[in-house]
Amino acid sequence: MTTERPQGFSGYHCQQDWTEDPVLTHTDRGTPCGEYLRRYWHPVAMTEEVTDLPLLVKVLGEELVLFKDKSGAFGLLHKHCSHRGASLEFGIVADHGIICCYHGWHYAIDGTLIRAGSEREDGPICKKVIHGAYPVIEKDGLLFAYLGPSELRPPFPVFDTQADYGVEKVPFSLSAPCNWLQIYENTQDPVHVVHLHSNVSGIQFGVASGVDQIIEYQDSPLGMINIQTREVNQFVWNRTVESILPNANQTGAIWEEAQSEKFFQRSSLLRWVVPLDNTSARTIGWRYLSVELDPDHQGNRSQIGKESIDFIGQTATERSHEEAQRYPGDYEAQVSQGAIAIHERENLASSDAGVARLRRLLRQRVTELQAGNEPTPQAQREGETVSTYTQDTVFLACLGTDQQKAFGQAVAKTVINSGDKSPEERVLMVKQTCDTFEGA
Repeated sequence: MTTERPQGFSGYHCQQDWTEDPVLTHTDRGTPCGEYLRRYWHPVAMTEEVTDLPLLVKVLGEELVLFKDKSGAFGLLHKHCSHRGASLEFGIVADHGIICCYHGWHYAIDGTLIRAGSEREDGPICKKVIHGAYPVIEKDGLLFAYLGPSELRPPFPVFDTQADYGVEKVPFSLSAPCNWLQIYENTQDPVHVVHLHSNVSGIQFGVASGVDQIIEYQDSPLGMINIQTREVNQFVWNRTVESILPNANQTGAIWEEAQSEKFFQRSSLLRWVVPLDNTSARTIGWRYLSVELDPDHQGNRSQIGKESIDFIGQTATERSHEEAQRYPGDYEAQVSQGAIAIHERENLASSDAGVARLRRLLRQRVTELQAGNEPTPQAQREGETVSTYTQDTVFLACLGTDQQKAFGQAVAKTVINSGDKSPEERVLMVKQTCDTFEGA
């Protein structure tokens, strides 16, 4: 049986009435994905953004006011005063909490009404009013908030790369006028690195990244990884890139050239893709800087911060529209899909296996929560260091295609199985795995 090839110039006959996937793309309070995301801590701003004035932010469809009171405590409150709705963006930061500019209602950082303006201090209104508030934790220049049910608040996790004292952690925050998912799923689309970042736009992230690779995908304790293995000169280079559900990601050295042996080299960034609402998102996290990750000093600390980062194609303002057309980057590829990418009109291919897997995992977690099964916290104790699985390993060996695939699988297995070990032990275990391929 043969399938007749569709005729050209069929624009009029192509279906146009597609709809988005609300289960994964809608993140307002009460939506399936919105409730799932609210079970985790998310970065909502860089610490340096919060001055002596309140800061209006939007997170998961909610307008909130972020501030630092004069005692040094951070608060994140619902925007509109519980009295008559004036915005706390214009509130007065107090020694403890914030005071509404309109009638002087004074709130603690937990939303407790300390004083209702001109009302008696012992009056009934202070006992019955509680203003919407969310807990905030400051960590290395980022402010994290938990927007879920207070009784289900999980311990705040610290991922192992955050505890690496050999790197400098530089906060950054990048906005995009599109749905969060089309940004996040890019983390499990390694094929685009060869095409978009090498063949189309020239070498954006290193010559070695443009070499065709063997790609596999598998689940990890925190989400999933893609396993990339490629031959570069006389070396075999294995990279594992991790998506930490629901919305975090780590990736390896930005400009890795695989010119010398290394084992279990860690990530160059840790970032979260945080929905602001259904049609806008913010990528916020840390760039990790060190000589090991960037021996040629291509990174630039001064370019990392608010709406700016030190590698190409991540924002709307870094280049002219013409230059972006000639040399598009991630921003152009992701945002141009539309305010909310329509999955129904896609034609997924074998190269989209990672994207399909990530969507499937997210849908599974969302469905489980809807069935009453709360997600497992990333950390079991407050501030517990949580092992992660992003790394680069480069080994001097000439391996055939089948051997390269076996090498990638073996390294990835070791990376996953060594999660309970120290960083030094994990390096040694990966090296020992590589040594079994010596002379192969």
